[in-house]
Amino acid sequence: MSLPSNITDAERERLTALLPLLTHALWIEQRLYEIIQDHISNPRRKGANDLASIDIRKTTLLPDSKYSFGFGAPTDLALPIIASYRVFLDKDYKWILPFNEFAEDFLQHVWANYFRKYLVSEKTAGNTVGTKISRNQEIWESLYISAQSYLNSSLVKMVNSSKSEEPKVTEGTKKRARMKSNATTVPK
Repeated sequence: MSLPSNITDAERERLTALLPLLTHALWIEQRLYEIIQDHISNPRRKGANDLASIDIRKTTLLPDSKYSFGFGAPTDLALPIIASYRVFLDKDYKWILPFNEFAEDFLQHVWANYFRKYLVSEKTAGNTVGTKISRNQEIWESLYISAQSYLNSSLVKMVNSSKSEEPKVTEGTKKRARMKSNATTVPK
């Protein structure tokens, strides 16, 4: 693969650092499509689709997928969700939490609490242009805030669980520690 010559060295370094995350981004996109497939396969009303920008008369084959999905969707549908995962990266593009430990749960969280509701409300309002929906700043911001909140609560849980695992100091342990600190050591 050749890169355009107008890319700076800093941009090239950034792209190189981001490349290992591509498999995760593709997983998020495919998993989102699977969730949408499950949603439209079990509609509240038979034959009804309550999601904006989803066309149940078409199929979608993702470039990296082994099978097609029973609906059509704009190519940028998953971008707001994939972008929300940026919150979980440090400055060196490494996951703050292990990806496999939070990715599915977070995706289910944003689908159930934000993205599905957003697509339903857009459909109810009569907005069906997929690319316009995917570029709505409001959904990007709400997913970012949701991701930040999810990360913060995960980090608080980790801190609280590590505090509960610390050994309890007893009075006898305190006395032995004081006696050791008062003793002088003799060099050998």
